[in-house]
Amino acid sequence: MHKRPGVQIVWLGFGFLLAVAFQVGLTSQAIAPLWLHSRGWRVDSAQWILTLVVQALTPLLCLLLGFGVAAKRPWDHRVWLLLGVLVSYSLFVFGTDVRDPVMSWPPVIRHVALLYHNFWVTSWPVWMIVFAIYFPERAGIDRRQPRIKWLFLTPVAVACSVYLLIRILKNENVPLPYLLRLVDPSIGFLMQDLFWFTVLTCLGVWAVKPSTSTNPDARRRLRVLFVLVMGLIVRQVLHIRERDLPGWLLLLAALPLAFFPITLAYVTVVQRALDVRVLVRQGVQYALARRGVLGMQLLVSTCVVLLVAKVSEGMTFGQRILLTASGVGAVLLVGAGSQRLARWVDRHFFREAYDVEQVLNRLADNVSSIVELGPLLETVTSRLAEALHITKLAVFLGDRHFYRPVAALGLEVPNYSFGEQTVSVRQLLSAKRPLPVYFDNPASWIHEATGSESVVLHKIEAQLLLPIVRRDEMLGFLSLGPKISEAPYSPTDMQLLRSVASQTGLAIENSRLSSAIASETAQREVINRELAIAREVQQRLFPQEFPSIPGIELVGFCRPAREIGGDYYDFFRLPKDILGLAIGDISGKGIPASLLMASLQASLRGQTLAGPANIDEMMANISSLVYAASPVNRYATFFYAQYQADGRALTYVNAGHNPPILLRRGAEVLRLDAGGPPVGLLPGAVYQGASIQLDAGDLLLLFTDGMSEAMNVSDEEWGEDEMLNVLRECHTEAPDKIVEALFREADEFSGSAPQHDDMTVVIAKFLT
Repeated sequence: MHKRPGVQIVWLGFGFLLAVAFQVGLTSQAIAPLWLHSRGWRVDSAQWILTLVVQALTPLLCLLLGFGVAAKRPWDHRVWLLLGVLVSYSLFVFGTDVRDPVMSWPPVIRHVALLYHNFWVTSWPVWMIVFAIYFPERAGIDRRQPRIKWLFLTPVAVACSVYLLIRILKNENVPLPYLLRLVDPSIGFLMQDLFWFTVLTCLGVWAVKPSTSTNPDARRRLRVLFVLVMGLIVRQVLHIRERDLPGWLLLLAALPLAFFPITLAYVTVVQRALDVRVLVRQGVQYALARRGVLGMQLLVSTCVVLLVAKVSEGMTFGQRILLTASGVGAVLLVGAGSQRLARWVDRHFFREAYDVEQVLNRLADNVSSIVELGPLLETVTSRLAEALHITKLAVFLGDRHFYRPVAALGLEVPNYSFGEQTVSVRQLLSAKRPLPVYFDNPASWIHEATGSESVVLHKIEAQLLLPIVRRDEMLGFLSLGPKISEAPYSPTDMQLLRSVASQTGLAIENSRLSSAIASETAQREVINRELAIAREVQQRLFPQEFPSIPGIELVGFCRPAREIGGDYYDFFRLPKDILGLAIGDISGKGIPASLLMASLQASLRGQTLAGPANIDEMMANISSLVYAASPVNRYATFFYAQYQADGRALTYVNAGHNPPILLRRGAEVLRLDAGGPPVGLLPGAVYQGASIQLDAGDLLLLFTDGMSEAMNVSDEEWGEDEMLNVLRECHTEAPDKIVEALFREADEFSGSAPQHDDMTVVIAKFLT
């Protein structure tokens, strides 16, 4: 970026103060006669306003804009030409009479003021012609033949110099030399002719330039200048006949004088000029906007006050009230009808721009309802292209630390991703608003971009980068190419585009959320299917048939808290009519517990393949196998028993499991707790089992803690006592009925509370 030279800024400030001081002196001299000749409310209002516009407002605007633009862009040679044009124009509007008003100033400063005033007054044609040649870009013929411009600049400079010399000598009361006396009678007509020559020359240069210029922005600036100079011509034509024209027409004719410095500053400083039609529309919209309406209301109010004060003499009180009420009604009517008037003007005079607003507003309203990313981007790009007549668009969406291309219209999807540290992304993150791209402006941010980034932006012909922001997060951005009309993006376009981008951001967020939910749902379906298969596999690990052993009835049932669980029960027939009976509870729940449960089942079946064995040693072997195959925080409480039908003897070992309950004759309760620590908990664990003689009618209950610790909504446990009561009440029933009763009572106690642990029960009933 260019830096402002400090010395130039200091000199500009000094020059601005001197110019304003000189201007105030001239303006006060122009206004003083009107003030002295005014009588109350009978002053010529049109003359007052015309003088204020021409000799107060316009010169002040010229100085403010000229020095302000020069301070803003001191490196641009066109800005210094503009400063010369505006300073000379600020004094040119006072007229070109030979008698200079500064001669009434104090002797100390009037000689310097005379030279200063006359130099700028007479040099305006030179500044204007040079400005026309070099703005907005140097004329093609001047590039090829730079000497041609001196053919008409030299006579103009000579004529201005002669007029300057005559003015100074006559004001200083110095006799004119012979040659100047010959020229003096016609010098006034010469200056009028010089004005027309200057204006027509500028018009001619600016009329030819569009046909040779390849820059659409330069052509738009030229069109604006062309319209402006035409306004000056109309004003000058009316000025010649001003004595025969009404005051209101003269006021309208004076407007180009005030708009001249504003327009010159606009086409010089603005990054990309608007077309004339858009400028007019923006002006109309601003006039009908809130501030414009307020200004109109103040103007109407002032007119009402002046009217009442001027015409109320001789009126009755009722007539004054009626007049005042009419004025108040007019003030209110301005505010009420402004928006309707704005829409009417748009529809009738700016139909295309009005249609663009309607299309973009509808797009902003409708886009948030589209949840699929592909149709969303297709809708946004096609509608934007249709509304703004854009031929090339590209969409980039955030993906981790990059913004990657996902869609394009009118061009191939670029093979380039903008990182978070690229200049474009940093500018968008900082501004969070539409960001114009000016390749033709050496002071633009785009020239800080790296080679590849700049090449891509050139390739996609980016003219405007539109960030898609949602909750202070930039989800992506759109690159908008040039319009078919070559017109720039107006402030109204950018405001509407921000609304579209905001709604697009909401839609993209909804789309991503919907995609995430759909993906999660699909993934959950896969997991559920896999869990269902795992549940089916696990259920196959439980006994599918109850072994037929004389003198005993067996039933077992497991209800996992989740799809799969960690509870395990088993019974199987061994040689010599021996029954193996087991139940276990794996630490934890879900898939890890189910895997350890399968390992425990495999270990038990492997240890019993050879038939009955010493169950103490067998339990020690199982514990060692589980310990070696599982993490340190994984273990299982386990109970294993062998029942020999011939002698009704039950040999068992309890590895830290809930002691099974042996209910004898429906009254006596025995706990089978002999054994050792849980399997897999300690290395080298030792177990010591026990044997018990069973009688006919005995009932053996094996269970896991999920059964006895079933909880209700108050976190109260069902408990082994309640479970034992159920067992006593139905000990005469068949084993399957006892299991149903146990689960039924446990569920009634739990109520609506969810099952928090796997629940497993095994019933062995010994017959007579």
